[in-house]
Amino acid sequence: MKRRTLLKAGALAGAAASFGSIPIFAQNPIHALGAAGIDNDAILIIIQMFGGNDGLNTIIPADDPEYARIRPNIAVRNDNPDTSKRPRRILNSDVFFHPGLINGVHKNGFLGLIEEGRLAVIQGTGYENPNLSHFRSTDIWLSGFNNSSSDTRLNEGWIGRLFEKNYPDFPIVMPDHPLCLQLGGSLSMLLQSSKGDMGLAIGDVDQFVKEGSTGSDFPLMTGNTPFDNEYNYVRSIAKKGDIYNKVIEEAWSKGTNAPGLDYGIANGSRGSLIRQMGIISKLISGGLKTKVYLAQIGGFDTHVQQQDTNNNGQHPSLLNQLANAISLFMDDAVKQGFADRVVGLTVSEFGRRPYENGSNGTDHGTTSVQFAFGTRVQANVFGANPDFSDLNNNGDLAFDLNRNVDYRRLYSELIQTWFGGSAEDSKAILNERVVPLPYLQSPISSLNDPILNYGNGGIRYSENVQSPNSGYIHVEISKDCNVQIHLFNSLGVYSGSIFDGQIQAGKHAIPVDLTQLTSGMYICELSTGVHRHTTSIFVRK
Repeated sequence: MKRRTLLKAGALAGAAASFGSIPIFAQNPIHALGAAGIDNDAILIIIQMFGGNDGLNTIIPADDPEYARIRPNIAVRNDNPDTSKRPRRILNSDVFFHPGLINGVHKNGFLGLIEEGRLAVIQGTGYENPNLSHFRSTDIWLSGFNNSSSDTRLNEGWIGRLFEKNYPDFPIVMPDHPLCLQLGGSLSMLLQSSKGDMGLAIGDVDQFVKEGSTGSDFPLMTGNTPFDNEYNYVRSIAKKGDIYNKVIEEAWSKGTNAPGLDYGIANGSRGSLIRQMGIISKLISGGLKTKVYLAQIGGFDTHVQQQDTNNNGQHPSLLNQLANAISLFMDDAVKQGFADRVVGLTVSEFGRRPYENGSNGTDHGTTSVQFAFGTRVQANVFGANPDFSDLNNNGDLAFDLNRNVDYRRLYSELIQTWFGGSAEDSKAILNERVVPLPYLQSPISSLNDPILNYGNGGIRYSENVQSPNSGYIHVEISKDCNVQIHLFNSLGVYSGSIFDGQIQAGKHAIPVDLTQLTSGMYICELSTGVHRHTTSIFVRK
């Protein structure tokens, strides 16, 4: 929607149509939002991977012989004579990165990120009774409502509802900076609410600010009729569009990317997603206070020639672009000092079928893998490895809540941990209570977090060299406070309590009894009420 075409002189009906479902009120919204909104400075980046990403060739169960058997032509093999074509093991896990996520990628791509504690791998994400239509499944993922019935219309996104709840006076009272910003295309359902659009969709930033530079100079109606009041209200929103143009232009002119990082913004020489991430970094650097950015990358509907035996093809190229975009952005964010305020999450409407098809590709499947990135993520592999012995009637990986991760748990974690909402807030936005998956730590912000930076993050774990069945949680507290420490398995299921009580300011080593735990990766969560930190524990018996 162009701001100059929002209003035609005297044509209020045209303006109202431009706003879709936004109601028309006779108030002037040109003032800042009050304190009812989200009060931290956290930023979320959503990367939407259109087409349904093949999770099995992204995070690879290369040690499972069944994987290679059912994918004779497109499997990424451990025994490839060319070692650069082999998958790379992730930490101490049983799964591997596709080499396209590492080779020829900035600072070793995802391998470098997870080793630096800046990437979480969440495999087996999906939902019960999956729908394999691109359109319906995309609507399910963006809405946050698991409803495959075509009789139920999904037209609001979970992000849209999040901001509708946190900014109840919108659009009568509008923020000074856009709440959400989408790069390219018409505005996604993700950013829509019952009050209408909760953000802006822009293509080229230079063109965006150029189009808005002349302003929306429409005359103010001086009467007091219902028409005059409604016209002046819509005019005020158009003027707000010009204000958004100005703040985006100001951020764009002030912002920068760290020296030596080539996103290809100027000449378009890099992949589209890489350029989008460079633009987002520059806007954040320039002071834009937008809370959510939406970037997009397509091409994951890999029915034909997904890849060959040498890992060449469409899918490896897309993975390479994804890893380059995210690793460049994270390097940029760390160098410019805003990394602790930003977390990112990938989404894709579904995965691919375990068996390859006759065209060296894969067909629509069920679960897949998603990535969370940022300095405040828990760098680990979440979710169970794929079970090829448990396929449904279509030959797809069966969705089992004992093994798989409901995608809404990723959203619930963002709502509660990243944006500081309550369990009741999450329930209202997602329409049912969804237990968050603990893959995040609270953002570093103006809030008074008592957990100090002890090692890599707020807390760390060490084994007890005297006893194989125990260890220690190391934490430094800046002031006396009540602390709760809980354990969760890789699916986020509660596994037990370690500590619940008052802790004095200072450094502490809290013992952990491992005797009742089975082998595997666990998430240790330390909570002080508002603030939440996590670290990992690997148990091998």
